[in-house]
Amino acid sequence: MSTEELTQPEFPVTNDEQPEQEEPKSKPTSEPSESPVKPTSNYIILGLDLGTNTSCIQAVDSASGEEICNTVVPTIVGYADRGILAGILPGDSAELYGDEALENELHLRIARPLKDGVIEDLDAATKFVKYIRGIIDPSGKATIHAVVGVPSNADETARENVQKAVTGVFDAAILVPEPFLAAYGFRDESRLSDPTYMDPVKNSLFIDIGAGTTDYCIIQGYFPTPEDQLSMPVAGDDVDDHLENGLAEAYPETRISSNKIREYKEKYSYVGEPQYGMKVRVPVAGKPRTIDVGKQVGEACNMLLEKVFESLEKVIPMARPDSVFEMLQNIILTGGGSMIQNMPEELQRLLLESGYESPQVHVAGEDFKVFVANGALKVAQAAKPEQWANSKV
Repeated sequence: MSTEELTQPEFPVTNDEQPEQEEPKSKPTSEPSESPVKPTSNYIILGLDLGTNTSCIQAVDSASGEEICNTVVPTIVGYADRGILAGILPGDSAELYGDEALENELHLRIARPLKDGVIEDLDAATKFVKYIRGIIDPSGKATIHAVVGVPSNADETARENVQKAVTGVFDAAILVPEPFLAAYGFRDESRLSDPTYMDPVKNSLFIDIGAGTTDYCIIQGYFPTPEDQLSMPVAGDDVDDHLENGLAEAYPETRISSNKIREYKEKYSYVGEPQYGMKVRVPVAGKPRTIDVGKQVGEACNMLLEKVFESLEKVIPMARPDSVFEMLQNIILTGGGSMIQNMPEELQRLLLESGYESPQVHVAGEDFKVFVANGALKVAQAAKPEQWANSKV
């Protein structure tokens, strides 16, 4: 049987309604817990954000509502190199996952199951999903019902690959567009009665600046349709490439690894006027040298800002005319790119200069990695028994 991708809101979107199922609701934390795994039950509800670089897992015991797992893990599968000696890898494992794979990267062939938000290596993705199941249900005996986020640009093939990856791993899976889950996870139900609170589920424009894509989604109280969404194939990975090329041109004698390039971006990223004084040490023929990466970091990030704005101008006319002014006051940035210094201010400046009235650009915050999984868990807790029955895998 196939997974079910809901296209209509068959669950409550306001806090004064209650889900029609026997299991009590729990409130997931906004950050991964220090001890992410607790003893499992016979029935687990799971919210899963299967991401390009990291995946977020939020699971609860359906009967008690007790949190079982709330953690973020790197989306990585590592295969042991041929001829590796005994005792080099933990447990002499042929495959390692997540943080353990990163820690032993020197002796592994690293596979990243997803690219640009969609599954590229189905075999690795399936193994990784099985690893996730092992985290939340080491016994392998529990019934697990999962809501899994899918990118706004996911076509039929991409959705089928998610279905294949979870088939035989979970007992039922519902696929929901990630931007909606991000809005639902970001939503603060305790403030819905506050007249000053702008409900992100009611009317907002979410911009998720990820690793492989930047996804735009108009959220107006229902599951978004393809007409409400746009995906741009320029995001964090392209900033890395731009930065790597800029540094290679400025300092041709240096050799900087892709991991270091990403580290420089995450530490120093900014948009706006050029900034200097961002000193890093790099090897030149094995000897240390200090260089300034400020100019190149700024150029790479400003490239992304320009592309984000260009696509934003294509998305705004997609909103209903009578909703657009209010929506422009609730533009919410999420994803890793939202953490770039000055990104909301510079994007708001570009909107003002282009003639838009009173735009307000907000940042979801440093907890952005958990919002999709948080929203997925909320959907899973509100799903009706017949929805799970129709989404068995």
